[in-house]
Amino acid sequence: MTTIENQIIETWFINHRTNLMLINSLTEEALNYTTSKRGGGTIGHQLAHIYNVRYWKLEKYDKSLIADLTTITAKDIKTISMLSDCHKVSAELIGKILGDGIKKNGEIKGFKRGVVPLLGYFISHEGHHRGNILLTLKNCGFKIPDELKYGIWEWNKI
Repeated sequence: MTTIENQIIETWFINHRTNLMLINSLTEEALNYTTSKRGGGTIGHQLAHIYNVRYWKLEKYDKSLIADLTTITAKDIKTISMLSDCHKVSAELIGKILGDGIKKNGEIKGFKRGVVPLLGYFISHEGHHRGNILLTLKNCGFKIPDELKYGIWEWNKI
């Protein structure tokens, strides 16, 4: 792969490691924090949603990639370990489909605009939820460690 191709894949994995920084900074209790008056949209739910969106994109690309996986339902108990594992597995698979798309001149099944827009979609979507999660943590009185608060912006170090 060329330098730019490697940068595309590495950008995906930096985004993924940023998510892991967030997940690993949480407590099990924090997974249930929400600012919703109806009780929905917990931090655990949002992290599950990030994984589920990855799952659905993988499903459109190649169902065989997700043969041993399943989505996380609203009723499933979310734990840091489970969410971390789901994010790790799905990140590797997304990295694979991005790499496959690069080899096919940017074309990627299930996303007509190509590899780079798909990468942008994932980063935008996941960044939106990271921001929402951080705001929820702050509003619920969670002490956000400086390593997370500022560390998620240290992309040259992540």
